[in-house]
Amino acid sequence: MASIQFKKGKNGKKTFYVVISHRAGHKWIKAGSIRDAKILKKEIERLSESKRFESLGLVSRQKRIDDFFQEYADYIKLRNAPSTVKRYLSVLNTFVTFLKLFHPNIKGLSQITPDIIEAYQSKRLQSLNLKVAADGDKTGNHKNKRLPKPQTVNNEVVMLACAFNWGVKRGLISSSPTKNVSKLRELASRQPRLLTIDECKLLVKTAQTLCKNPSLKVYANIFSFLLNTGLRSGELCNLTWNDVDLKNGLIRIQPKDGWTPKTFTREFYLNETSLKILIETKQENQWIFTNSNGNRLDTDDIRRILIKIARIAGIDGLTRVHDLRHTFSSHLQMNGVDAATVAAILGHKDLTTTRIYTHQTQEHLRSSINRVGIE
Repeated sequence: MASIQFKKGKNGKKTFYVVISHRAGHKWIKAGSIRDAKILKKEIERLSESKRFESLGLVSRQKRIDDFFQEYADYIKLRNAPSTVKRYLSVLNTFVTFLKLFHPNIKGLSQITPDIIEAYQSKRLQSLNLKVAADGDKTGNHKNKRLPKPQTVNNEVVMLACAFNWGVKRGLISSSPTKNVSKLRELASRQPRLLTIDECKLLVKTAQTLCKNPSLKVYANIFSFLLNTGLRSGELCNLTWNDVDLKNGLIRIQPKDGWTPKTFTREFYLNETSLKILIETKQENQWIFTNSNGNRLDTDDIRRILIKIARIAGIDGLTRVHDLRHTFSSHLQMNGVDAATVAAILGHKDLTTTRIYTHQTQEHLRSSINRVGIE
C-alpha cells in the first residue's frame, strides 16, 4: 500500500514522499511537492503488486500455500477449541487437495485469485475426491455419501476467508481472494426431525432390545440421556464424573483438557430419568459414557448407531443426533417451560437461538386449537 508522508528540512520546508509498504519494511520515494506526491501515488497504485515491486527494485517473497496454511494452523491451535481446529484443518486440507487435483501449477499464496475460489466452490459440489478429503478418516463408505450442500461449501469459504484475512494482516498478500466471491445459492434447510413422546419411548425401547450386546449396550442409555438433557453429542462424549453431583442431581458442562464447550460453562438439574441412568452406571472410568474398550465415545459412532436403531424402529427421517436436542427443547416449551429457562439449560447465549429450537408436534397443535371453542 502507498501513502504520502513528509519530512521537514532545517529551514522548516516540507518535502513530500510516497511511502510503499512491503514485507521488508518501507521504501520512501521522493516526490517534492504535495501535488507531485499525489500524482506519483496514483501512478504507483495503478500498477499490479508484482510490477510495483519490480519497478521499485523490491523482491516480492512468494509464500507457499502449504507453508502458509501450516503457519495459520499453528496460530489457530493456540486460540481455539480442538473441535474448532479440527474443522478448520479439514477445510484447509480439502482446499490443498483441490489445488493438487485441479490446479497443480499453483504453489504460491499470491496465485490464489477469486477465480480459483469460485472454481473450488464448483468442484466441491461435484467431486467425490474432495468429499473423501473433507471427510478424512471418518468411518463409512464414501461412495454412498452425499456430496456437500451449498450451505456447507459457503461455510468452508468463510473459514478460508479467515485464513486469507490473517495473511493480509501480516502483509503476506495484498487482499483476500475471497473478498469479491459471492455465496452459492443455498437450498432450503432441512427441518429438524421432532420426535413425539411415543417415538421417543419407541427409540429407547428398541435400543434397549437391540443393544443387549455389551459393545452396544451403552447406546440405549445414551439416547435416553440425550432426550432427557438436551446435551450436544460432543458434550455427552466429554462428560466426566467430575461434571456431575449425584447427591444434588446437578450436571455441569465445563471445559477440560483437550475440549471446550461450544458456548459458556453452564449448570442445571437433571430430571429423574437422567439421574437414574447416572446412578446405575458403573464409575469405572473418567468418562461417564464409554465404548466397550473403556475409551471415550466418538460422535460419529453415536450417529451411526442412532440411524441404525431409528431405521429398525421405523422412525423415518431421524438421521441426526442433534434432532434429539431439538426434541428435548420443544417438549420442554410445549409443557410450559419459558424460553429463558430453556436457553439456560441448552447453553444458548440469547433467546434468538432458543427460538430456533421451538417446534410443535401435530398432537400439540391439535390440542392447542381445541382449547378454544366458541359456539
